[in-house]
Amino acid sequence: MNIRGNKKKWLCYLLLAACLIAVLPFSIVRAEEAACSGKLTANGNQINVSLSVPQASAEKITSLHFRLDVSVSSGAMDEPVFQFADTIQSEVMDSKLIKNNDGYIVDIILSGKKDQIIFPAGGQADIGMVSLKPSGSVYKILTKFTGQTDENPAMEYVTDSGQSVKEVPLVNTEIITIERNSQGQSSSSGVVWTPTATKEPDVQASPSAEPSSTVSPDVSPSPSLSPSASPEATKKPDGFDKGRKPAMSAKAGKGSKVVTFKWNTISGADGYIIYSALEQSGTYKRIKTVSNPKTTTCNVTMAYASSYLFRMRAYQKSDNGKTVYGQYSQVKKLTTAPVMVNGVKVGISGKKWSLSWKKVKNAKGYQIYAGRKKNGKYTLVKTLKKGTAIKTVLKKNKKYKYFKVRAYVDNASKKHVYGNFSKAVKVR
Repeated sequence: MNIRGNKKKWLCYLLLAACLIAVLPFSIVRAEEAACSGKLTANGNQINVSLSVPQASAEKITSLHFRLDVSVSSGAMDEPVFQFADTIQSEVMDSKLIKNNDGYIVDIILSGKKDQIIFPAGGQADIGMVSLKPSGSVYKILTKFTGQTDENPAMEYVTDSGQSVKEVPLVNTEIITIERNSQGQSSSSGVVWTPTATKEPDVQASPSAEPSSTVSPDVSPSPSLSPSASPEATKKPDGFDKGRKPAMSAKAGKGSKVVTFKWNTISGADGYIIYSALEQSGTYKRIKTVSNPKTTTCNVTMAYASSYLFRMRAYQKSDNGKTVYGQYSQVKKLTTAPVMVNGVKVGISGKKWSLSWKKVKNAKGYQIYAGRKKNGKYTLVKTLKKGTAIKTVLKKNKKYKYFKVRAYVDNASKKHVYGNFSKAVKVR
């Protein structure tokens, strides 16, 4: 795919977005309402991608387009893979790779209906994850946000009122580097990206909006985007309570590996950092940085059937560029559910039923349920306390015609955490 062809594709998606949303009166989107920020977080060879918008825009964006630049500084790599987050709801979710001299451009497009708001009320959305594919024993790979027409990080989006906002600068982004040296040591790091120039976003009405398509001359750039911002505009608020611990909670839905974090705000903080460690190792890694100080909740996708320790702390960027960190919250323990059981089969062996299924990674055991009707009530008929089990036998019972299986793991309190049931299978 070439860049011109992908640009045409985005224009097509803009037209699709215009058809999906209702036609509302045009109103100007000011630059300070359009300013956005991008965040990349390394977890091994995986880069989590999230975007933030101000509260003024948090509930309005239904379509967006942005790019990532994945380049090789040394060594080699295979094609990276981008996977959208499970929490994203959109009519169109498309990612394409564009090969360039140093690596790849990952071109990402979301386009939804009017009620498919990409950014929740908090203004931050987890877009997805780039899986890097380094090859060889020594490598150095850089990942960063980039623009449509130059290297400056930027994105474009469409609001639920049909307004198209183009070339919005992404502020406070980082260049993430993952590398492996000749001694076999792997590491990751981030360096703040410094744009070569800043520009005011070009705000236009989409084809479905009113004929007016240019920004009124009285639109002034946000101080955070303007090169001539005064010292007062960048001065940090006083009173960062770095001695205070955030009160954090961590929960995962039934059968889910998505963890929802909630916390209270800390006075003067610029954002919050969430860390995780596998319970058996106790070694913490940063998994999420929330750069909106007003945000008090977020979702992070973890691994199935794993026991974690979570903690977080607030931070503030001081006037001299240094980061000041607050106290860690209390540690929260959480075990995610195992994956749904697949491949269930039921056969007849004499006067018994034989059941088999595919093994679930890290499972502690399995439960077998039986029912008369496919969508009726099911009864627990057997529990297997071995995670390695992949089959069992049951005595025939004429009242049962359907079976389904689920796996479980144990949390720190030795209580079962269940995965989702398999599809119901009928006795043949």
